[in-house]
Amino acid sequence: MTLSRISEPLYDGREGPPRPVISTAAPEPLRSVLKGGDELYSIGRAAIEHQFAVWEKIKQEDAKPKEYLGKLFDVDFNKLVLQGVLGQHPQEDAAAIESAVGESKAKAAFTWIRIPYAVRRAAMSSFDEKTAEDSDDDGKQRSRRKRVKNELQDELVDDIDEWILRNEIHLRSLSKKGSVTASNWTYGLVTIAQFNVNVVFPATKSAGLSTSDGQVTAFEVPRPSLDTLPGYHFLHEKRAAAIYVQPSLSAFQERWNAMTGNILSGLDWSNVFIAGGLVLGVFLSPTIPAGTADAGGSKPDDYISSDIDLYIYGLGPIDANAKIAHIADTYKANLPKDAPFLVVRNSQTVTLYSEYPKRRVQIVLKLVGTPREVLLNFDLDICAIGYDGKDVWMLPRCARALETGFNVFTMDLINGHYLGDRKATRDQRVFKYANKGYGIRILPSYVSTLSTYTKNTHLEKIARGEELLEPPLAPDMLHAESRDWTQKVIQQYLKAGHGAEGVYAPFHWPSRRYPKIPSEIPVFSHAMLESYYQITSEPLIRSCLTSFSLLLRHVALWEEEVKGKIIIFQDLFASDTYGEGSRVEVAYDDTPMYKWDENFNLKDFKSAIDEFNAKESKNASHNGSYHLDIPTSKVPAARVTYATSVDKVFSAENDVVIPLIMTPNFMEFANDLIVKSLQEALKETNVEAPIKLYNNKAAGDGDEETLVIWRLDRILNWQMFDRRIDEVREVLWAFHRANERLIAEMERRVEYLKTNISRRAIRTSVDEEMEAFVRWVGKQPWHLSTKLNAMYEINEDFDGLSLGGSDEDGEEEEKDEDEGGGDDDDEDE
Repeated sequence: MTLSRISEPLYDGREGPPRPVISTAAPEPLRSVLKGGDELYSIGRAAIEHQFAVWEKIKQEDAKPKEYLGKLFDVDFNKLVLQGVLGQHPQEDAAAIESAVGESKAKAAFTWIRIPYAVRRAAMSSFDEKTAEDSDDDGKQRSRRKRVKNELQDELVDDIDEWILRNEIHLRSLSKKGSVTASNWTYGLVTIAQFNVNVVFPATKSAGLSTSDGQVTAFEVPRPSLDTLPGYHFLHEKRAAAIYVQPSLSAFQERWNAMTGNILSGLDWSNVFIAGGLVLGVFLSPTIPAGTADAGGSKPDDYISSDIDLYIYGLGPIDANAKIAHIADTYKANLPKDAPFLVVRNSQTVTLYSEYPKRRVQIVLKLVGTPREVLLNFDLDICAIGYDGKDVWMLPRCARALETGFNVFTMDLINGHYLGDRKATRDQRVFKYANKGYGIRILPSYVSTLSTYTKNTHLEKIARGEELLEPPLAPDMLHAESRDWTQKVIQQYLKAGHGAEGVYAPFHWPSRRYPKIPSEIPVFSHAMLESYYQITSEPLIRSCLTSFSLLLRHVALWEEEVKGKIIIFQDLFASDTYGEGSRVEVAYDDTPMYKWDENFNLKDFKSAIDEFNAKESKNASHNGSYHLDIPTSKVPAARVTYATSVDKVFSAENDVVIPLIMTPNFMEFANDLIVKSLQEALKETNVEAPIKLYNNKAAGDGDEETLVIWRLDRILNWQMFDRRIDEVREVLWAFHRANERLIAEMERRVEYLKTNISRRAIRTSVDEEMEAFVRWVGKQPWHLSTKLNAMYEINEDFDGLSLGGSDEDGEEEEKDEDEGGGDDDDEDE
């Protein structure tokens, strides 16, 4: 039995069981706006106006003055006498705080969410494990602590992991314009230059690992045992008992130069920040002396395919473009003579290419204010680390992930937004870092919330149209059921002939795309656990992360590989194979498929880009001539452009160009908003509208659909330049998806638009965190029967596995792959 909320609009189930039209991630006010509309372009306009109003309220709140510290126990922390800014000298700062508040209050003071992580760790390591509540001093400590908690509400947090979540909220507030420390972006971050590694990693073996001449080359950080980390854990079977980290900033920089091949030597690092997987890899790849017992740890070759993910902060679009040109010039100057070079631009990034294994440099086209904002937006805790050319910076949650071997789960991983506080993750990244030894941990506060939903009526109150399982929603029970389901699916595949004669196809469709693999051990892919019908209205669409039970099925497959019973093929997921459904011609991901290995060459890559753009043009031409009766030849379309220099790739002939279907009236509405925003931001009056009619014959009536061309120039290619432009942009992408196939009935296109706006509209944070978590855990996967995933047969005509049946709508056909290759620490929207 499942539960669903009848008041929510649902798809009719033709492509699976009924599912919500509106993403459950959408906040209630936006949901009301979308539910209230039934005309395509009125819905788009109402959604934009609503998002504008929400943003105005957020701006007003952000503009309010905020203190980064303030008073605690009648002590003004802003006036403490310190050696520098609080956090730069953690041990000395901890001593100063204890002296100021007094010994009896000191331990409580160090649980305050406003102090830096390093100061808390430095102080807490010196305290006895007994808490202040356990004091025998006639209960005085206990009663005093209770009064403090009442006075300060929830700003004193004992548990370190809960403290990190609350501290991060505080750090976000410090990045707002109203904060007195908005420019002091280093406050609250963890750095390797300004403190002893033992402070942040208390279990670190203090002597470090040394070479024969006594030089310390690495620190070993033992991990706490699993039973000391309460909550629910999964994907932790490859978690190491200890890690090795760089012992100093100079050691990090030496390894950085080696692992990047000095490709950025000579770079002016002002307003430049590099973050993500490669920085992590350098930090975790110290020189480990020969003969070290049980020496494991990372090796530089583990990160051979990682990009250099680069962010530009504190600049406007014009200066940021100049900075990109400087970065490209630096990159090219460090290449060997006559080495190939290409600059590739899409709606999200500019990427510099040469030849494998030269590092690709991917520049993210978001105008962030500070490096701290970059780190705060990272999905997985372990990736929230960066380098500014002078020092290494990480969020407290990254330091904690290094220490424990776990990423802490929050609903931001599922429902976060690329332009919000923290972006969502992807299934590929979750399993990639599981293979690197980082599991997922759900904190006790989340697990205990599940136990309060004991009746169907409890779930009905929070349901948003999704199919929910009956309570109890116990993680260990759901995990056991998922393991059983996956085991049966594996056996169904083998029984149906998968791997006959010791040769395995990692996916059945399209035929011949994936190589057949000879193996003594069965070969599977994550995509084989799902089908075309496993699709949702959630921001992650087909991802196995869209529900807990669905994710655990894939975890169970991964566990089988860890046991050595199967091999998983290249982390191939359903989102890589089926895309978003039969009505999707071109995926939103703006990079054509390619492999980043020794076979990579720019000639073939440019051909792949040309084919990718041609597919967009072909679909637009078909819509214009066949459905709108507009004579079309070759409709301009360029989702990805390339050139031999930044100046050329940012020229008008290489602008990103997207064909759209909309009414002239909506085009005028969107243009007016964008032009007005540009005029105010750039302080210019002569601003060209970015959306234009395909041709004069496309003019028609103001309320009659027509073909238009949307152009992202060197200014509009940037996001977070102006929030109003970003909001319009997200709705334009929603129209791109909803109107991609005009053969669909208008009623269905309206539903598609609502779905895509609810997925894409900017969410600053997750709406009702704990309720969203309960819905996620309770959400039922589409497939209940294991036979649906094993109904394949060996088909000699197609020389591979094929479905025994056919698609209900007859629209499942071979498509070009749209996902990019290489490492996936990049921005992915």
